[in-house]
Parts: sequence; structure tokens; C-alpha cells
Amino acid sequence: MKRWLERRSRVLKRLPPFEEVLRGSVVRRVLRCGKPGCRCATGAGHPAVYLSVTHAGGRTEQLSLPTSLIRRAEQGVANYHAWWEAIEQVSALNRELLRRERQVAGSRRVGQRGRQGDGPRTGPTRGRRRGMA
Repeated sequence: MKRWLERRSRVLKRLPPFEEVLRGSVVRRVLRCGKPGCRCATGAGHPAVYLSVTHAGGRTEQLSLPTSLIRRAEQGVANYHAWWEAIEQVSALNRELLRRERQVAGSRRVGQRGRQGDGPRTGPTRGRRRGMA
């Protein structure tokens, strides 16, 4: 069990700072402005970079990113994915720890008689009232 706890600690130590998490996607597009004399009419177009975030209810927000903020946004999105991956890993480790603890708890109960639930049943019985046959 100690090995599983150590693995969980290692996963947590590798996480980026929580303050630098950013949900969304960095989207790169090429736009054409429509002006006939512009270079985009015949050339490569105008590059545009956005942070796109879909909110509950399906509303999408797009935030235009200047060149100076693109790397920061990409790193924030990568940090977000790293946190979600870590949550999945820690959850899997915690499930394994529960399995092992359940086996240990189950081996302590060997030899006990009666129900192996959380204790005696409380409340009225279904379909019959107490004291009535």
C-alpha cells in the first residue's frame, strides 16, 4: 500500500501551479479582410489567434490573443490538461487503495457471523408492520 501512496505523491508533485490553469483551446485562423487592395486578397491572409472557451449552455467565448500572449495561453491550456490527467491518475490510484483496504478489512471479518453490513437494520420493514403477522 505504501507503494501506491508514493505513486500518488509523485503525480501531485509533477503538477504545474494551479494559478496558471486555463480552460479552453488556442485556435489559429487565417482571415481575409475583404479589401480588394489588401495583401490578403491574393496572399496568405491575416493570421489570427484566439482562446476559445465553451461555457455551460453551449455559449462560446473567443478572446483575441496578441502575439505577446499566445505562449502564455498555450501554456495555461497545457496546464489545464495536465491537471485533468493527474486527476484521472490519482483517482485510479485511490480506487486501487480502496480495493486493497477493502481486502484488509474483509480479512479482519473472517469468522464473524451475521450480516456484514453497516449494522442492524433500522426503520420499518417493507410490506409489514412490526408486531403484525
